[in-house]
Amino acid sequence: MASNRCVIVLFCLFCSLYCGWCELHLSEGARCIVDKIYQGTCVRLFKCGSAVLTYLYRNAGFENDTYLPPLPELCSHRSEEPVVCCTDCVLSTNDEFKESAVAPSGILVSRTGSKAWKKCLDYFHKLPYPCRGKGLVSIEKQWVEATRCHNSVLRVNVSVAEPKPLQWNFPHQARLGYGDDLSSVQWLCEGTVISERFILTSAHCTNAGVFGTMAFASLGLQNNKEPPEYWNTHKIKKVIIHPSYNEPSWYHDIALLETETEIMFDSQILPACLDVDVHDKSEAETAGKRTQVIDNNISEITEMQPILFNELDTIDCILAYKRANNLMHGFDSKLQMCYGRQNVSEETCKVN
Repeated sequence: MASNRCVIVLFCLFCSLYCGWCELHLSEGARCIVDKIYQGTCVRLFKCGSAVLTYLYRNAGFENDTYLPPLPELCSHRSEEPVVCCTDCVLSTNDEFKESAVAPSGILVSRTGSKAWKKCLDYFHKLPYPCRGKGLVSIEKQWVEATRCHNSVLRVNVSVAEPKPLQWNFPHQARLGYGDDLSSVQWLCEGTVISERFILTSAHCTNAGVFGTMAFASLGLQNNKEPPEYWNTHKIKKVIIHPSYNEPSWYHDIALLETETEIMFDSQILPACLDVDVHDKSEAETAGKRTQVIDNNISEITEMQPILFNELDTIDCILAYKRANNLMHGFDSKLQMCYGRQNVSEETCKVN
């Protein structure tokens, strides 16, 4: 069933690229002509490597300053999958590109894996992430006269340059408000947008005591000075706390917030990808407000700032977080990660 859904989604997206093109009305296996010169064969999309690669990279935003061949002519359809006029010398026999996708670095990756991984790739392909379409990609088609077909070569140059600073670095961030009236709401916690209807936050944020019930989430806010009419605010419909969380414990301190209405994504509001793979976790980035001291006066910078933390040794974390009322067993490396910065007093929160 999942495979069928994948084909339908790809078919719909591919149709948008073919909008306005004429179908040749040729069945699979029929001979066809490309550009009135090259003779090809009508094959299913996933059997034609150059066509699939062109589709994947165009759909991932690789259009400007890249060389991608035009999409082949459309012969017909078979079970909702396009049948295209392909001039490739070698046709795929096992549809090896059917579960492929383009990662932000421009390299091909497999879509197989967890639901979170697949959703991350789907979002990257359709939403305006700043890292989308970066790098130089070319698909070179070389005509081989002896066999009268094309050999295709994919070239990907991954950019290693430092990204340019963006005006708004945290499009996934949500500010969480407490109270019944939006005009007097208290914004006391933050969360991370992970889908159209869900925000990830800490379980301890769901109980604000005298400040009331968590009721609102504002998105796309860069600082506290923006007037409320510019806020993209959603009501919280449901709070789902980790079943193993027990207040005031810091173990399993995680919760999901379901919004009443669907979150509309744009360049200012984007979902974060859940980390489901093994990456270099020696460094982590978070967002917070820094304090500055001018003439012995302490003030808070209203704009959110990126703050980098280094992963600390387990022994350092055990010593820093000893057994207490909220850590009955002390630091637990199986449940928790520990990041910090040596000799730096400013923190976005006590636990990271």
